[in-house]
Amino acid sequence: MLLDFQGSNFKSFGDSFDFRMKPERVSELGYSVLSEKVKGGTARALSASVIYGPNAAGKTSVINAMSCLRQIVLKGNIQNSETDRTEDHVSADMSLIPFKFREEAKPVTFDITFVQKGTRYRYTLRMMLGKFLEKDFDRYISEESLWVDGTQIFRRSRDKVELLDVKAIRHRLNVGYVQSNTPNVQAMMSGNITKDSLLLTTDFNSFCSKDVVADITDWFRNCFLIVNSSNHVLFLPMYQNGTALIDAYINRVAREAGILGSDFAYVNDAESHIPKLMTVLNKDKDHLSGLDATKIESAGTMRLIAIMPVILQALKVGATLVMDEFDDSLHPSIIMNLISIFHNDEINRKHAQLIFNSHNPMYMNRNILRRDEVKFVERDPDTKSGDLYELADFRTNGDKGARKTSDYMKNYFVDRYGAILHIDFSDIVADMLKQEEKNA
Repeated sequence: MLLDFQGSNFKSFGDSFDFRMKPERVSELGYSVLSEKVKGGTARALSASVIYGPNAAGKTSVINAMSCLRQIVLKGNIQNSETDRTEDHVSADMSLIPFKFREEAKPVTFDITFVQKGTRYRYTLRMMLGKFLEKDFDRYISEESLWVDGTQIFRRSRDKVELLDVKAIRHRLNVGYVQSNTPNVQAMMSGNITKDSLLLTTDFNSFCSKDVVADITDWFRNCFLIVNSSNHVLFLPMYQNGTALIDAYINRVAREAGILGSDFAYVNDAESHIPKLMTVLNKDKDHLSGLDATKIESAGTMRLIAIMPVILQALKVGATLVMDEFDDSLHPSIIMNLISIFHNDEINRKHAQLIFNSHNPMYMNRNILRRDEVKFVERDPDTKSGDLYELADFRTNGDKGARKTSDYMKNYFVDRYGAILHIDFSDIVADMLKQEEKNA
């Protein structure tokens, strides 16, 4: 369960941004809040969140930042990825990450707080990656810290472990670790530090607590599902036996969405052994035939069938699902229903979360999303840096107040909340046509 994600000097954001999933303490917003017991109390989080803003304002950069930290934790270093996977490509080339419009090199920072198995974790990372597109910069981690249930466990500053306090996790230490030898362990860890590798997944894992690290990496791998450019991604259920799989739940989703007359099957390609989506034309006990679904199905149909496996997986395990271009080619009623499922305590019993960006103002409705679930990003035309804020930041008073009776969508389009551009291409088109007539 994600509680908070912060970053700075990343892509569209020259300054810091704070993406909060902690709910506002407002009485009329008491619905659809996730709660989990943690040491010292209860952690509360929002079920869903949508990010609005003009093109190139930074909506995708927020999702990319989450994806980047996920990739770094799972690979354990800040070097370029050897492969550029379509579904998680944004951190493949680390030289593309720093804020573009800055002359001097500054650190890229990430700060994430989440709950995993009843424990609250906070992990922070500061990296020197050079300036935008500075490929030859000698990268290094300038600071790295871990907190468990509010207690700082370690702080690494470049090539030295400045703090190591494992008392709060003494019941989770590696076999053979002797607490009285903490200074010796701290010195050994400092001596082993590699400037571009995470202390978390290297020496802290080896010397201190494989259990804590396993918890953290498991959350990043299986409970923090991030989809970049999801309009280009097809999620395929994993299966071991046989050459074809007809997923009953996916086909029920298709029929419920009005996709009638077609069944869908995931088929292992005989040559590439890569599963593909097929529209079934004929099936009997021993034989199944059909066509590549991309050749005959609409964009909307392909979109729905493409993303439903990862949505169902998130609800199954209680993951935080973050999707770029989530509602691309889909009818708004489909998106509204999926949001309502994440808000439904009886269905969403594992406490899954849904985060996405959108240009469709229809979800900007108090009957669909809470005020604190609606985020905005706008870019300063002078500094070119993005700014992230919430609808709830406007509170309830003044001309721009976001009261529970307000028409949020109308107010957005009359520019009460910002994060909108008033665009008119008329002059450009008129000038182009006049020039064409002149040249004719």
